Amino acid sequence: MLSHDLNREMHVESQTNRCEDRIPAVSKLSLIDLQKYLPARVKYTLKPFYRRIFPNRLVAILNPTWRCNYRCSYCPIVTNFAYTSVVPKSDERSGEDWIQALENLPPAAIYIAGGEPFVYADLPFLINNLPERHSLIGIVSNFSSPASVYRKIHKRIHLNASFHREHTNSDEFLAKIKELAPHFHIQVNIVATPENLPLLGQISDELARSEVALHVDPYVDVHFQYSTDQLKALQPYLAHDRNPETQLNFDDFSQKRCSAGRNYVSFSPDGSAYTCYAGMNFIHSTLYSEIAKGKDLSQYRMRNIFDPGFKMNATDSVCSMPCNLACDRDSAIIRPESLTRR
Repeated sequence: MLSHDLNREMHVESQTNRCEDRIPAVSKLSLIDLQKYLPARVKYTLKPFYRRIFPNRLVAILNPTWRCNYRCSYCPIVTNFAYTSVVPKSDERSGEDWIQALENLPPAAIYIAGGEPFVYADLPFLINNLPERHSLIGIVSNFSSPASVYRKIHKRIHLNASFHREHTNSDEFLAKIKELAPHFHIQVNIVATPENLPLLGQISDELARSEVALHVDPYVDVHFQYSTDQLKALQPYLAHDRNPETQLNFDDFSQKRCSAGRNYVSFSPDGSAYTCYAGMNFIHSTLYSEIAKGKDLSQYRMRNIFDPGFKMNATDSVCSMPCNLACDRDSAIIRPESLTRR
């Protein structure tokens, strides 16, 4: 699902003529732009170091809709729990609303998710008019919309094409990628469900022949654990930014000091703000009812971004809930509370 890239603030000099042949002739290049040229493995190797370089840079996940035209059996947003029961289409804010609200947000690296973002009619307008103070990291999409919808976006942005085999096949999916490749920087993401796991090698080879990079996310579900053999089969396809054993540990109730809410925020389609995706799940999703039962979850709620008094938290918080979602682990600084007291 959600894959974050490096930040606009760091600049690099073109070092060799060979690099200049492949990278636009500019004296300085943002790392958000650099993702277009870095091999995927290099990018995901560097990603865990992002917060060491930019500890205070704001990362925001904007979910303009929870709606989706797919019903994947493993989806925690649409199928196994329907977030449209929390924020239906009627409560979604317009693209113009979001543009105005984002004018009041500190400079942020923004990632757009959902739901399927491209079923939200105002998405191209929102992207084309995103306030200049912000950087767009990318958009995740199942690539099911007509190519004409994607081409309404007038920027060469990063798209994470999410491959869902329950609704499409490799030929159709690759055809859409090839059609849109001249207009966007595209990488493919797939969830390593038990059904997908045996086919990762085949899928990786098919994409490699088309010069498309594959990023594999572990299947994270409170009722699922990989077997030893499955973990062994999965390991060759995991980048450095993913750890299934850690992500599938739902028993970690140790105290952790977390920067979510200070330098990381997740926005729901109505503007509701949460310190993290996991916190939103603990509050709303029945999938996490047993884990969240009896817990004080108030710290995960922030004010709505459309409220005049909205602001990010000034300090880190102490959290004792499991932290399993890749987007949260990618974007927040999370340390054992015992270490911060030394």
